[in-house]
Formats: sequence, C-alpha cells, structure tokens
Amino acid sequence: MPLTLSTKRTARVGLAAIACFALLAVVAWASPSEAPASEANADNPDDLVITSPRICAALAVYELANADDWGLRATIANATLNAFNDAQRVPDCASGVGAALTAGFQPARWQLALDAVDAVQSGSYQVSLEACVRANAVVPLSTADGNEPSTSPVLVRAQCVMSDLAFVEVAP
Repeated sequence: MPLTLSTKRTARVGLAAIACFALLAVVAWASPSEAPASEANADNPDDLVITSPRICAALAVYELANADDWGLRATIANATLNAFNDAQRVPDCASGVGAALTAGFQPARWQLALDAVDAVQSGSYQVSLEACVRANAVVPLSTADGNEPSTSPVLVRAQCVMSDLAFVEVAP
C-alpha cells in the first residue's frame, strides 16, 4: 500500500498530537501541585452538621462500650435514644463523629455500634432490666479524682450498672 500525501500528513499530525500529550503528561507528573481546596477540606468540613439519632447514638455506643458485650452496647444505645426523645432533639455530633472516625478508628466496632442502635430502634432487641430501659443518661463510675466506683454518688442512685457504667434516669 503506497503512502499518499494525505496519509503522510494525517500520520504527522497524529504523531505531533501524541508527542504533545506525552510532553504534557511528563510536565504534569514532574510539577508538584497542591490539592484543590475542596479536596483539602473534604476530611473536616467546617459546616458539617450531624443530627441523625442513629449516627449520634452509635457515636455514644462506640465511645462508651469498651467491652465486647451486646447487652452493654444495646443499653447505651437505648439510654442515648431516650435522652434524645426526652430533649425532643438530637444535638449536633459532627465533631465527635469526625474525631472518632479519624483517630484510631475501628470499623468493626463502629459497625457493632450501628447494629446495636438499629436493633434498639427497630424493636428487635429489648433491654431487659426495667431500670435500664428507663435510663436516659450514661455515667462512667470511675472518677477523675481517683475515688472508687463504690463511693461515687451516682452509684447510689443507679439501678442499672454494667461494665463500670451507671445507667440512670435523669429528669429532663
């Protein structure tokens, strides 16, 4: 097949285009660039608001349930959801979620927290002790001043205690 003037011209233009794209690719690869502003702020958007009862209750479970205990996770979820119902609103938990999901995040533990909240919300899991069912606050029994949990004033009021957490009913 003989090369005509038209085919030679098309080949030259094609090679020139490929050379230009290759040169642009090398220049783009070699020159450092900053991430676009939208990507740089994607990890921590300042205006993020999370008021989902499911997510905020899961955050409480994720932060408070240190033992691998389904009943403990469900009771924390129940008390947190009760607190939201009593307050008739869910506080913004975006900063807590952001901190929990970035610093030492444990995906399996987060999923267990979500599962516990879902089970309580759907009614597929019922918290057994009536005192735990009515609880709307979770108070760690260990105190910053080193007092033993048994001397804590919260323990005197608590009717439901699990894993050094007191589940109490607080008037709204």
